[in-house]
Amino acid sequence: MAKSRAMRQKTSPPRLVLAGAIAVVSFWVADALLASTVGDASGGLWHALVSPNPETLGLRLLVTAAVLGGSFYVERLVARRMQTEAELRRATYKLGLVYDHSPDPIMVVRSDFVVDYVNAAAEQLTGTSANELVGRTCHEGLFGRSMICDECPMEEVLRTGAAVVAANERCYRPGQQTCIEMTAYPVLDDGGSIESVVQIVKDVTQVRAAEQELRQYGEHLEERVRERTQELERTNQALQSEIEERGAAEYALRESEARFQSLVDLSPDLIMVHADGLILFMNHVGARLLGYRDPEDVVGRPVMEIVHPESTSTAGYGLRATTVHDWGAPRLTELRLECADGSPIDVVTAATPLMFHGRPAIQAVAQDISARKRAEETVRRMAYYDTLTGLPNRALFDDRLTVAIRAAERDESAFAVLFMDINDFKDVNDTRGHAVGDEILTEFANRLRRAVRKSDTVARIGGDEFTVLLPKVGTRPAAEHVVEKMLRELTVPVITADGSIPLNVSVGAAFYPQDGESYGTLMHSADMAMYSAKYAGERYRFADSGEAVYESPAPARAGITEPGASRLL
Repeated sequence: MAKSRAMRQKTSPPRLVLAGAIAVVSFWVADALLASTVGDASGGLWHALVSPNPETLGLRLLVTAAVLGGSFYVERLVARRMQTEAELRRATYKLGLVYDHSPDPIMVVRSDFVVDYVNAAAEQLTGTSANELVGRTCHEGLFGRSMICDECPMEEVLRTGAAVVAANERCYRPGQQTCIEMTAYPVLDDGGSIESVVQIVKDVTQVRAAEQELRQYGEHLEERVRERTQELERTNQALQSEIEERGAAEYALRESEARFQSLVDLSPDLIMVHADGLILFMNHVGARLLGYRDPEDVVGRPVMEIVHPESTSTAGYGLRATTVHDWGAPRLTELRLECADGSPIDVVTAATPLMFHGRPAIQAVAQDISARKRAEETVRRMAYYDTLTGLPNRALFDDRLTVAIRAAERDESAFAVLFMDINDFKDVNDTRGHAVGDEILTEFANRLRRAVRKSDTVARIGGDEFTVLLPKVGTRPAAEHVVEKMLRELTVPVITADGSIPLNVSVGAAFYPQDGESYGTLMHSADMAMYSAKYAGERYRFADSGEAVYESPAPARAGITEPGASRLL
């Protein structure tokens, strides 16, 4: 704060014109004294001062003009120089604020590899304080090495004189490997030589870990879909190639962003300064991020106008909590902003107070995390939903059935579970092709959705097998009503590009708790009831019907492992 007050103090230029005027008066008095002493002294000093002869008066006027004119000119030069120096100090102070409060680690290294500056984020990343780094070579201070690091990006910057973007792994702390992405660009002196190199580092360890998890999950999915046709394999290969091309395009785009006029313009994040609820400054990147062509389209508007309604309370609390007296570490907050076209964008913000043009303000840096949010949502859907029909898969159905069992046990209530499949679906796949089979499965799933309540759960657990969870349906008449409604929807022929295809469905129903009190026994009861209906040529059958049932050719169907449950009770 002392530095901030010093920046605001104005140093007045020397009053050279006043000094010149005093010198002129002194000259006139001295000349008059000399004239009254060595010349005609009849008039005395006063007469020599106010009534000089023409030659003396001309000399005095000439000297007066020269002294006053020179004083005025020199005073103007000095004032301009002092103003330029003050503006330079203000610009340096602002730049220092951006460096100090940037969420990205920043280091300034001289051409002899000696560290000149590190910010707080760099100290946190490396685990080394600025006092331990500044004044030492970067390889010695960070890694305890006497030699330059292998593939050091600084060497390429010093050799080519151009900015460099490099991605590698560093071990700043024992046993802790950190994946980083570094942008290094040169700073030139007045002679055009490289004076120092600014290094901006991004910690991408979590991004790399997420990519690794996605790759492992993709491999797991490939194991489960090996029986798919050669046509689907070619489609997957094409999708994989597209993903790789997009990754290469994104990497090339990151390389092309290594251009700057100032540190603010270089930053890929939104940087904004606001005070009293109004936006005072926004960088070009931030304006474009929000869908505006120019920052001037945003400056002067209330901050809350760019905040999405879902984040109004969070943003309002941040504005109240961050004041000019709070100079602690920047607060990281996830918000949703609203773009010019009304679309939302997810960001993580760091805010800190500062003085902007002599008034208290708040500087906010926002990083776009929409891609991360979309990736998290994609992973969630891939884990719990069927990719063909969009229905919940076995994992999500198992979870909801387990929750329903616990709720019914607590409330001492009952509910129904339906197990169904499409009769002779394999013949349709073999004769009409998998494309027509997929079309039938998709239409079948859509009809199931329309036939049940919003509180019911419809799932595809594999192939042509579907399950339905009916909470609060605990009696046979209620279940029969639901099954009859479903069958009316499901047995209507499906119109495909290959013609009209009739559907024949077998349904098995079981109730909690009379047909099973655990997940395994309840699902086994519904499954066996379905096979009993199929064997008897009926459309549906309940587990408690008392009829002889079809014995499954397999000792235990996939995912249903209740021992000793080969017949229905």
